Amino acid sequence: MNPFVATLVFWCAMLAGAAAQAADPPAAEQPAAGRVKHVVGSVVLVRGDVSHPVAVGALVLPGDRIVTGPRSRAGLTLADDTLLAMGPDTVLSIDEFAFDPTRQEGGLLATVFKGAIRVVSGLLARRAPESVRFRTPTMVLGVRGTEFIIDTRGAGQ
Repeated sequence: MNPFVATLVFWCAMLAGAAAQAADPPAAEQPAAGRVKHVVGSVVLVRGDVSHPVAVGALVLPGDRIVTGPRSRAGLTLADDTLLAMGPDTVLSIDEFAFDPTRQEGGLLATVFKGAIRVVSGLLARRAPESVRFRTPTMVLGVRGTEFIIDTRGAGQ
């Protein structure tokens, strides 16, 4: 192969890798809580003080906040197979998440500031329901079932 062409191919591959990394918000040194599996409309992930548009496949870390706009929806799958379906105008924060897949232990604390989410419990709630909690502006919910909906009417953050 021509050395010029080989160099060109190398740099194109490097730039493509950098572009792929730029498409996903930078990940911290902590394990991911889950991934975005479904996006319709305007969905933003807030990590620290930085907001990024969300794409399918984006990592969600503990501490992240996901915000759906009007007529928008998002679906998340957490590492323990918990499913979270977010409706329009919803603000959800994954405050704490830990999961050891070998021992199937850990915990989840999430806050629904406004909007609605549908939850299908994963392994954490099945193994230790007391380890999974959802907060709203007015209450804390402990999980005792496998499927439920949280619908808040507040102004939220």
